[in-house]
Amino acid sequence: MNRRKREEPWRYEAAIAEVETLIAQIESGELDLAEVVERFQQAARTLKTCADFLEQKRQQVEIIIEQLGQEEEDSQAF
Repeated sequence: MNRRKREEPWRYEAAIAEVETLIAQIESGELDLAEVVERFQQAARTLKTCADFLEQKRQQVEIIIEQLGQEEEDSQAF
C-alpha cells in the first residue's frame, strides 16, 4: 500500500528550530562552499516566511485590540 505521509502544518517554532539547525551546520565548518550557500539560502527563505507570519499575526492583534476598544466605547455609550 503506497500512502503519502501527511505533511504536518507549518509552525513558527519548528521553522526557527530549522534555521538554528541550518546555522549550526554552516558554522560547523564541515560543509563545502556550495552546501554552505545552499543552507544559507534555505535559512533566508525560512526567515522570510517567519517574518511574514509574524507580520500577519501583528496585524491580527491590532485588529483585535481595535475591536476591543470599539466594544468598550460602545458599552460606555449606553
